[in-house]
Amino acid sequence: MRSKIELKGRCSPLMSWDISNPIFNVLSKRSADLEVLKDIAVLNNWEVDFVKELSISYQTLVLTDLEQTILWVNDGFQSMTGYAPDYAIGKKPAFLQGPNTSEVIKGRIRETLSSGGRVSETITNYKKNGSAYECQITIIPLIDSNQVITHYLALEREAA
Repeated sequence: MRSKIELKGRCSPLMSWDISNPIFNVLSKRSADLEVLKDIAVLNNWEVDFVKELSISYQTLVLTDLEQTILWVNDGFQSMTGYAPDYAIGKKPAFLQGPNTSEVIKGRIRETLSSGGRVSETITNYKKNGSAYECQITIIPLIDSNQVITHYLALEREAA
């Protein structure tokens, strides 16, 4: 058996459990998003598997009503767009669009959603500072227990 003196300099004991891990931060934020959505789902009688739906990569979540008014965004919204959640709530996502936002893509999104489908597209949006970015968006119609679409959830991330 080695003594503590022999081990000195050969290995270092773990001095703290305060370890920063970016993966943990992402998982922690996803867990918080999931809890908020589960609570909202109960209030709206949605039949959706959020664990499955949130398994795709996203930076921000945007919940809208059928008129596309933003009701809730997660904490990632501000870091991706520069806009505070309080600014976005009550507005339509169109406030993120600008001169290079494709009318064709917007039309495809509208058409797919109007037929009750789920849509995935990449669209040019604009940050608060005016810079354009490519936004990969997946919009999921949220259906209640009567099989009626009541809201939409957009999972968004900035394209690399």
